[in-house]
Amino acid sequence: MSATLGAMLRVTERCAKADCMRDLELLADQQGPCAQQDLRQVLEFFDTAKTQFTTRILAGAEIKPVQLGAGQNATIALILQTFRWTPGYDIRNPTHPYNAAWKTFAAWCEENELIPELRKYHDAKGKEHWFELFIRSAGLNG
Repeated sequence: MSATLGAMLRVTERCAKADCMRDLELLADQQGPCAQQDLRQVLEFFDTAKTQFTTRILAGAEIKPVQLGAGQNATIALILQTFRWTPGYDIRNPTHPYNAAWKTFAAWCEENELIPELRKYHDAKGKEHWFELFIRSAGLNG
């Protein structure tokens, strides 16, 4: 039986995402050790998030979000420049320098029938804000 159009499209999209990640790695290599370290930290952040989500799902435990900012993952928040994020621009935007890392995480979510979400929060005085990375089921009632 031949592959469905959807399966073929997923393969094409994965290849495009892989190419995008290679481009980001090449750019970091060209920019030097600091850029390489920043990229490693961003990728480790997403790997840690995947591990945390996977562990909690397999344990049947409540899924807790991963926080970016307000004292949690502060270095990653600075690298990703969350202080510049707006409703129309964040890591999910194709023009964000680390969008390829997001695409890789989003592809992992899709492969595991999960939907990633980023939500913005702020303190009661509005002086400090942060983002939380959530996942939810991609099922019909997810």
